[in-house]
Amino acid sequence: MDEILRQIAISPSVTKVSSFAPATSANFAVGFDLMGFAISGVGDKVHLSKRDDNQLVIQDIIGVLGKNDLSVDIDKNVCSAVIKKFLIDYKLKLGLDIVIEKGIPLGSGIGGSAASSVAAILAVNAFLTQPLPKKQLIEYAIYGESLISGGVYHGDNAVPSMFGGLVLLQSSKPCEFIELPSLNLCAAIAVPNLKIETKEARKLIDVPFSIKEVVAQTAKTAAVVSALYENDLDRFKKYFIDVLIEPKRKMMITGFDKVKQSAYRLGALGFGISGSGPAVFALGDSLFRAQIIADELVRVFAQEGLSAQSYVSDLKAKGGEVILKEKV
Repeated sequence: MDEILRQIAISPSVTKVSSFAPATSANFAVGFDLMGFAISGVGDKVHLSKRDDNQLVIQDIIGVLGKNDLSVDIDKNVCSAVIKKFLIDYKLKLGLDIVIEKGIPLGSGIGGSAASSVAAILAVNAFLTQPLPKKQLIEYAIYGESLISGGVYHGDNAVPSMFGGLVLLQSSKPCEFIELPSLNLCAAIAVPNLKIETKEARKLIDVPFSIKEVVAQTAKTAAVVSALYENDLDRFKKYFIDVLIEPKRKMMITGFDKVKQSAYRLGALGFGISGSGPAVFALGDSLFRAQIIADELVRVFAQEGLSAQSYVSDLKAKGGEVILKEKV
């Protein structure tokens, strides 16, 4: 470890870095805390500018959120907390002005904390003379997300946000995962104007499950994964059913059953709660079908008195990346 530390240093020439990390949909119905996919077209950005001292300062929070929505305490905001831990672990001295550009609302169910954490660690990493590979950074992103989920380490948001695509976790600490085939599936994601905190949603499932329920869900998870590898859409649709978590959480989402029924009526191959909700997702066989379903999800939520934002994405969306790097 000492040898690794000696090889890691701050570049004297890098002055400013901006990074982007996409939103994500976690759990994938049958894969609670195990599966998730990246969503194209929406995410968070983190902008870092080098200071003349060694302080970390959150200068601004912009986008769909502001300073009144998120803490500017460097130990409580996931972006600054991740950056601080990284600098301490590698014994680096670096002062940064931090601007967080939120594209993901709080408590939306599409991985806002994970995206901010991924963007933060990618940005600070870019200040190194030899930036570290993503696989060496991912545990910092998972750490950041754990700060808002009661200390629970689960990487089904952070991992797809970092690496993109559809993933299956084997372990969150240490992070080990498998990149899954996607069968060219496309997702319609609808985010109704509700706020559900991850910690509160977890309380609903903090109860004993019967071995019969767990076995039933495990069988469906295995069938879905096998369907992805064997290109079997019929099997995928038949077993893509959450019998474990959805029944306990769906009551938090106004109009859930009506929205689900409308998605299947339009040809959805699967449906589920995104993360802890309130976002929901439906899977289609093309971007065209996913867009039709997305529009219908928004319409049905409106009938229930809720405005909703929708997104359409294939399951091969890119992961986080550095989008700007300025040098003297």
